[in-house]
Amino acid sequence: MVFIQVRNVEEDLREAAKLRATELGLDLSTYVKSLIKRDLARPSMSAWLNEVAADPVGHPFDAAEAVREAREDRDGQNRRNLGFAE
Repeated sequence: MVFIQVRNVEEDLREAAKLRATELGLDLSTYVKSLIKRDLARPSMSAWLNEVAADPVGHPFDAAEAVREAREDRDGQNRRNLGFAE
C-alpha cells in the first residue's frame, strides 16, 4: 500500500468527515478510502458521454408527440373530473 496525504483541508470539512465516519462506525482513513473507491467505480463524465454517444437510441424520440399525448391525457382527466362525457 502507498501513503496519500491531502493538504490544506478546511477544519470544518475534516470535522464533518470525521463525524460521518464515526456515524458509520469507521475511522476517518477507512471512510475517505471508501469515498475514493466509490468515486472511481463510476466512469468519468467524458467516458460516460462517449459511451452514451456510441450507443444510440433504438428509435427516435419525438418530444412534440410526447407533449401532445401528455396534454391529451391531462385534458381527458380534467373532463372526467368536471363530469363531462368523453
